[in-house]
Amino acid sequence: MKIAPKLVDNFLQKPDSVHKAALLYGPDSGGVRDRAKKMTAAILGANFDPFALVELPESSLLADHALLSDELSAVSMMAPRRVILIRDGGDKLTKIIDGAASCFNADTFLIVMADELTPRSSLRAWFEKSDVAAALACYRDEVRDIQGLIRKAFDEAKLPLDREVGDYLASQLGNDRYVTYQELEKIITYAGGKPVTLADVQALVDYNRETNLDDIVSAVADKNVIALEKMLMLFAREGMQPVAYLRALQRYFNRLYSLKAQVLAGYSADQVVAAIRPPVFFRQVPVLTRHIQNWSIDSITRALALLVSAELACKSSDTPALATSSRYLLQIAQIR
Repeated sequence: MKIAPKLVDNFLQKPDSVHKAALLYGPDSGGVRDRAKKMTAAILGANFDPFALVELPESSLLADHALLSDELSAVSMMAPRRVILIRDGGDKLTKIIDGAASCFNADTFLIVMADELTPRSSLRAWFEKSDVAAALACYRDEVRDIQGLIRKAFDEAKLPLDREVGDYLASQLGNDRYVTYQELEKIITYAGGKPVTLADVQALVDYNRETNLDDIVSAVADKNVIALEKMLMLFAREGMQPVAYLRALQRYFNRLYSLKAQVLAGYSADQVVAAIRPPVFFRQVPVLTRHIQNWSIDSITRALALLVSAELACKSSDTPALATSSRYLLQIAQIR
């Protein structure tokens, strides 16, 4: 079954109350790891025996289809309860898990971790339709979620949270739940029980909302072909997957579309940007304002269509994804 967002916290506290297996999937890999960790602790206890956690590589399961059934049926002499963890799961596992489902039991819980899965995914569909298994999507935190995490962390550390500090952190964090926790822990450790200022968090916190993607977003939105080519060469050297920056661009142009619509309704670009909550980081204000002024609704729509086509081509074409994405991005940068 699907776990609705409002039921996530209750599910994580007692994942095995009804279910015997769970699929954690989505673009927030940190959120997937964090929730797998919480579920394991909830089932086995905070200080569980390492032998109670069994990790099975997908390659081993594909090589031996009976392995999962054997592990689910095994009786441990070391630990009364066990968790079986499969990382990087994909649709190739669907038949294997379906075949092993008859071996699900109260003493062993199966956790499958996966990247983003489309509604057509057979693995996702199996978990969503099962009565004894659950599917939990892990999407990147929305602003409200990030603000809640920040408030909770500061409250637990008994630290006052200045509004300026909270707004700044909410604008910087959220791309990866695991990294968000690390950044908040770093701030709390640095504070040592004393209040933190805006200058403190600006010096301490790494930008995590669109890590390493701001430059290519700006290059495309500024229609700066030279800067765009430099960024594409850099990403090629670093091994960046094109889908990552294509989706960052899709999110940015979707936001740009919404903001431009407000301008067409009679507001100025400055008013629209000033009204965004949490506030845009001050260094990004002139950049976003410029993009709102320079792009029309029609040109934004054309850019979004090209970005969707680029992602589809990267996933279906025999041409290298980097070359494919570069061709589409250069077209967008030439939109007039």
